[in-house]
Amino acid sequence: MKKVLVFDGISQKAIDYLEKNHFEVVTNKQSTVQDLTENTDIEAMILMMYPIDNHVFSRLPQLKIIARYGVGYDNVNLADASAHHVIVTNAPGANATAVAETAIMHMLMAGRYFYQQNQSINDNAMTIPMGQEVSHKTVGIIGFGAIGQRVDALLTGFDVDVLAYARHEKEVKNGRMATLDEIYEQSDFIVLALPATPETMNLIDAKIFDKMKDSAVLVNIARGAVVDEQALISALKSGKIAGAGLDVVTNEPVTPDNELLSLPNVFVTPHVAASSREAFDSVGLVTAQEVVRVLNGQEAKFQVN
Repeated sequence: MKKVLVFDGISQKAIDYLEKNHFEVVTNKQSTVQDLTENTDIEAMILMMYPIDNHVFSRLPQLKIIARYGVGYDNVNLADASAHHVIVTNAPGANATAVAETAIMHMLMAGRYFYQQNQSINDNAMTIPMGQEVSHKTVGIIGFGAIGQRVDALLTGFDVDVLAYARHEKEVKNGRMATLDEIYEQSDFIVLALPATPETMNLIDAKIFDKMKDSAVLVNIARGAVVDEQALISALKSGKIAGAGLDVVTNEPVTPDNELLSLPNVFVTPHVAASSREAFDSVGLVTAQEVVRVLNGQEAKFQVN
């Protein structure tokens, strides 16, 4: 019986689907290299966030597929995977609604300083600036895949003008495709929904903040690596932008000493955008389906390498 490694707490729907297709499921915390390599006969792995490179691949001679439990796959060295003839897949769109809803929440929280308003209940000395509404604003969305398009759709009731950027032309429900400079210069809110790649590393840096409106709010539900964090902190402290809503930071998990947490115009959540019951089950099923396809000799639907 072919063996698949999953992580503790994976959606039961994923386990049920794998077992229904006659695979043996083994599970552990996936928190160390030992966890990932102790079952040397596994042929598939459904992976959370632990980094995977040649050190792991070289210990798993029968491994044929790593199915990333989510959309991002920057924790997998794709070149090493390909060198070992391992297919890497992700689950695009499976958590799009959960992440898009989180983006809207961050726009509201960071735009209106609601978190700071909550803190002021116990700290009367706090001075909180007047926030801005999302309604009738220009919203830039950088990265217009399943998540970016879902953000666009959810913004319909806010009567906004969306400027969207992607590598390919797509239909924009509440606006139009735009250049990056148009987004930086015209947007009241900028939502980052693009993957972390060598090309997007520190895409948003000091020069880009200089192009933004002083009233702009940056929302990052993508990856921390796409923003130069020190440049962001400087922009927030100097008033170059009005605020930021962040589900991701450069070094995760976010720690209490991260300066972003002490700034009065920032709202941070600990990389939980995709955490909903519905998304967890949906992603689980997509990853399990990819494993079954590949181990049965079929083509992967969402291969990324």
